[in-house]
Amino acid sequence: MLLLEYLKTHARARYLSPLQPVITPSEFPGRVTIGELSDSVLLNIFRYYLDVSPRLWPRLVHICRRWRHIVFASQRILHLRIFCTHGTPVLKTVRHWPVMPTIVQYGGTLELGAPAPEDEDNIMAALKRSDLVSSISLTVTSSLLEKLSSIERPFLGLEELVLLSQDGLRLTLPSAFRWGSRLRCLHSTKIAFPSLLQLLSSSTHLVDLQLHEIFDPWHLSPEALTKALFGMAQLRSLSLHFLSTAIYLSPPSSAEERIILPGLIRFNFRGVTKYLEDFATRIDAPHLGDIEITFLDDPIFGVSKLSKFIDRMEMHKSLRRAHILSSERAISISLTLPGAPTCIKLQLFSEPLSVQLSFMVRICTHFSAFLLNVEDLRISATRPSRWMDSLHSGKWLELINSFTGAKWFHLDGNDSTSIVRALQLPERQRELALPALHKLYIAQPGPRYAPLRKAVVSFMTSRRLSGHPIAVEYERLRHISELRGTEPISQQITIETLSDDVLLNIFRYYLDASPRTWPTLMHTCQRWRHIVHTSPLGLSLLLYFTPGTPVLNTLGR
Repeated sequence: MLLLEYLKTHARARYLSPLQPVITPSEFPGRVTIGELSDSVLLNIFRYYLDVSPRLWPRLVHICRRWRHIVFASQRILHLRIFCTHGTPVLKTVRHWPVMPTIVQYGGTLELGAPAPEDEDNIMAALKRSDLVSSISLTVTSSLLEKLSSIERPFLGLEELVLLSQDGLRLTLPSAFRWGSRLRCLHSTKIAFPSLLQLLSSSTHLVDLQLHEIFDPWHLSPEALTKALFGMAQLRSLSLHFLSTAIYLSPPSSAEERIILPGLIRFNFRGVTKYLEDFATRIDAPHLGDIEITFLDDPIFGVSKLSKFIDRMEMHKSLRRAHILSSERAISISLTLPGAPTCIKLQLFSEPLSVQLSFMVRICTHFSAFLLNVEDLRISATRPSRWMDSLHSGKWLELINSFTGAKWFHLDGNDSTSIVRALQLPERQRELALPALHKLYIAQPGPRYAPLRKAVVSFMTSRRLSGHPIAVEYERLRHISELRGTEPISQQITIETLSDDVLLNIFRYYLDASPRTWPTLMHTCQRWRHIVHTSPLGLSLLLYFTPGTPVLNTLGR
């Protein structure tokens, strides 16, 4: 391929300096060799190449002396970094480029494995160059934690810090592990810092802050946390997950000082209700648009303060879709605008259906202003067959009646029959449920769901007799082969993007046909193993002892 054609096809105009004209065919009427290009043109080509593959810059410096000179003379423009990863000879690399910024990547997420014992010397060799480290993504092991105490100088140039504890153990870093004011991203999961609040107070340039399972609610008051967040004008994403599920009692305070987080657009919280209410009254985020809250306790104190906090956001007036998801372990409600990411998601972990429905009724009562414009209601209710109970029909009806403006109702899950029956309870015949309803969408009932068909027909009849007829559309479940290739590749969903609840339903259908193969799911990845282990009842897991089964080994696990 001609170099000119490559530049026309692949080069991006935003990388070209305003003073550097774009190459046109008139400038090079014939074929162009690489040696005829100016240094500035080669620099733009290198910039595009390294934007896609930042780790491959050493290949450029080994082509020729001219390329080596261009690369090393433009380290800041090309954002050159030493990547300390599995298998990298760090000591040798540092000797060649002693002043180049370093990126340490050994884990940091569940998908990436923890560093092996033989990797720890490489990690420490890179971390001891603390003034040159710009990014750390690390899974901390017990043995590595002991070696981190040898670090004496702070990471003044650190911009990104992602830490994860191995095997879910809560660890505390040595007090000498500190960073400067340039930090923009901090993700810490079960890794605590002795003086975290002081470090946060000096990190005014933070954009993404994620603290998961580090504190107990009573060890970090909302007042102290908001003081640490004061001045973070660039903060866009805040995620707080607390350790304990014990009831939090707020200490007495004379006045609640509120701070403004003008850049915050995403907020994720997992903990007790009272703590959330006290924290929410202390912050003001005018541009907040994506909220996800998981209650670890039944919100017996109510969520009135929380609803006032969210009510300050103007986006609730545009919400048109509500999705209620009830499963064996939890119930959640998501309020969204079709075609946009989730705006508000509230979730409660609890197994009894009565507790789930009571929680959701209280949520809908306090957030009634958010439900006025909801036109599309979706309910997915899936529970083990032995747990389904028609006694909860009254609670289902009370919940559904919160959506008076719903025009379309999508219903799926094996608890659909009791929900449809709830819409036509004899004692509530005078009160029309879903008065604005036009159409009911329901999954195609199979042969064993004859009661569902009967309930749908009865519901349609009662609506017609009341003068408010509706249409019903059965949605046929399509085979996965029918879905493949129906959309552009950019719009197809990969398995990693599916939520835990979706994966749980997939596993349930898979094990319904092949109940003995559940160990195969557990050996796929840590996430799948966690989902299977935490849902033994929903998946109906059983140990099968057949000829050739190592019984003692199996029971030992």
